[in-house]
Amino acid sequence: MGFLKNPQAFLRVLQTVLQTTNYRFILFTVGYEPLDADIRLIASGKPSFSKQEQIIQDGISLFDGKLFCCSGMIPYNWLFLRCAAAIHHGGSGSTAAALYVGIP
Repeated sequence: MGFLKNPQAFLRVLQTVLQTTNYRFILFTVGYEPLDADIRLIASGKPSFSKQEQIIQDGISLFDGKLFCCSGMIPYNWLFLRCAAAIHHGGSGSTAAALYVGIP
């Protein structure tokens, strides 16, 4: 995630996509501190974002529950069975898991 130079801009793009579609996303931050910090900023309900967000047990739900942010571990084989598609970093584990369950 180190290539992500402006995490807040990335989150604003996701917010716009989620406001204009019926999609839902799961975002694994893998402990990338700048992204985690901006997620916490949004969740705190600062004025730059419109609604108070809900903090969930091991993650944070943002943008009316359409984006779930998690830095923990979830088995891809379990998760991807419940997904329509996976956008990931292209590592061998995530690629294999997506292919195994047959999602793009």
